[in-house]
Amino acid sequence: MKRCITGIAMALALGMAGPGRVQADNQKEDVTKHPGYVDFGTVNLFGQQAADVEVYLEQNLIFMVAALVRSDDPELADMLLKLKQIRVQTFEIEPQKLEEIENKTREMSAKFESQGWAPLVKMRDRREGSQTYVYMKWLNDRMQGLVVMNVDSKKDEASFVNLVGEIDPAQLEKLQRKFDIHGLDSLDVEMEHLKKQKVEKE
Repeated sequence: MKRCITGIAMALALGMAGPGRVQADNQKEDVTKHPGYVDFGTVNLFGQQAADVEVYLEQNLIFMVAALVRSDDPELADMLLKLKQIRVQTFEIEPQKLEEIENKTREMSAKFESQGWAPLVKMRDRREGSQTYVYMKWLNDRMQGLVVMNVDSKKDEASFVNLVGEIDPAQLEKLQRKFDIHGLDSLDVEMEHLKKQKVEKE
């Protein structure tokens, strides 16, 4: 997850330093009304504990990253321009609270499904001491949001990711490589399935 933060920070630093910036619309959209938006704070997983690391990219900053990558990867840039927000939160877990956090994360998983989120990955690896959940929000045959939840007992940390906006499944692997978002690296088989779905719908 720290590599994820570094990747995003570097991309933003380069984008802000570049001569050409893509500006967001002056009419700011209320992203909390978007179907792909999730507020992990309302779940109260960690009480008053602040995130140890938090990356919060609103649309204008995402546009800067899109401008930065366009020359190398126009398809990824096009998808980034459709995103409304990227949020990454990482919390340190106190060992005595690990089981509680794992249980609450499973409860969140069930809640997502009851709210119409489609599960893409539900993985518990007891040997590695980790559990990962990846959910998608579909609307009118288009992916409008992505959630990644990962609890890693070996690193004593939990990470939560929310991508808000229209997402091209074929570009998720590139997004993972660009920003190193933990959890997306477990989508190998599922990515092929999503790409086929996209082709069939088109």
